[in-house]
Amino acid sequence: MHPVLIAGSSHPQLAAEVAAELRVPLTACTVEHFPDGELDICLTGEVRGAEVFIVQSLHAPVGEHLLELALMSDACQRAGAASVTAVVPYLGYARHDRRVSGREPLGARVVAELIAAGRVDRVICLDLHSRAVEGCFPRPVEHADAVPALIEHVRARIGQPAVVVSPDLGAVKRAEAFARPLGLPVAVVHKQRLSGEEVKAQAVVGDVEGREVVIVDDMISTGGTLVAAVQTVLAHGAKGPVTVVASHGLFVGPARERLAAVPLARVVVTDSVPFAGPPGFPLERVRSAPALAASVKRVLGLG
Repeated sequence: MHPVLIAGSSHPQLAAEVAAELRVPLTACTVEHFPDGELDICLTGEVRGAEVFIVQSLHAPVGEHLLELALMSDACQRAGAASVTAVVPYLGYARHDRRVSGREPLGARVVAELIAAGRVDRVICLDLHSRAVEGCFPRPVEHADAVPALIEHVRARIGQPAVVVSPDLGAVKRAEAFARPLGLPVAVVHKQRLSGEEVKAQAVVGDVEGREVVIVDDMISTGGTLVAAVQTVLAHGAKGPVTVVASHGLFVGPARERLAAVPLARVVVTDSVPFAGPPGFPLERVRSAPALAASVKRVLGLG
């Protein structure tokens, strides 16, 4: 039997592209709201005995998209699905994978258990914030990798000499993985986070002087970290404008205004969350459907 692919409401266009990659139709499912705001989920396609894959990106509003995913999975299980896999291009709360003072929740663990509460059998995630997040899940996690596609997109667009820059210590491994296929050196910006939106960066470890810079991170949220990194490498003699690459482009709060205020050649992200940049914004999107479809094939034993 062919796999059954269902689109959640968070990113139907990406779900359609994954279906096209797999050459399977999307199975119908309606998502509406009762007058009191509760979700009304109804499967209108057949899932009995099928291996079901639900595509749902957990961007804002995270809570509603998360509950919708759990309800969809429960509906599929009760309709006789052989298995249910959650395909989550962007996992909300993935940055909450550790506690600092011991007084905060472990958000990544809570979200992982809520997904499992919908009786999901397996989860496919695209470029998790850290591999440690996998340990939060009580279900197996398959990792879809968008980095190769991001590398190929950038390869022909940067001049020489160039350097890949990690905007903080937490992104060093990601920067190294990005730089290795390109044969480029790596530099690291030393930053201090002052608040959830404010970042202070002062020093650069590595040589950026006279080089084109590719700053690599896992996501762009408010843009504070990346803007601080851009300003720091330029202050240390790097050539502008700068290329910024991230797997997930959230662009929340003041992100667009912040990024527009610094010299950027391009901002490269995947389409893991829907976003339409304002006119003149140098946004370049890389398709994530091939990487997600490849993970689905592995789960099905076809890849």
